[in-house]
Amino acid sequence: METYESIKQLIIENADIINFGEFSQGVSKAWIKKAQDRLNVTFPPSYTWWLENYSGGEVLGEEIFSVYEMDFDEVVGGDIVYINELNRRNQSSNLNQLVIQETDRAEVFYFDLTKFDKNREYQVYLDFADYNGKYADNFLEFLAKRIRDIQ
Repeated sequence: METYESIKQLIIENADIINFGEFSQGVSKAWIKKAQDRLNVTFPPSYTWWLENYSGGEVLGEEIFSVYEMDFDEVVGGDIVYINELNRRNQSSNLNQLVIQETDRAEVFYFDLTKFDKNREYQVYLDFADYNGKYADNFLEFLAKRIRDIQ
């Protein structure tokens, strides 16, 4: 099981393939709340921790969606609000999914908002080609797998 400390260490050890913000220089609690309110969801604790501490970033050039701290009606790119509102309008995701990463290989990783544990950690699913199934038990495991899978 991954912990915050083990993820911090994995990020440090793989700095050559990870481009996250500087630790402790993350997204403000106010902007995280605005994003949650706009999407009508509660982010899982591990994703919130990542946002608050790393702000966002990429693993080997593949962005993990975050909160850009910009007006949601004007922001574009990998802002989690922008991506999810766009995907819902285009009917490529639904209200039970919160997309957290889309890769150049057409992999879509998302929180299944109907499947969570006692700590309110959502399972992460992968939708790719003919496969749609569980990828990780929570966001920390997702981060670890993405970092290790790309190595």
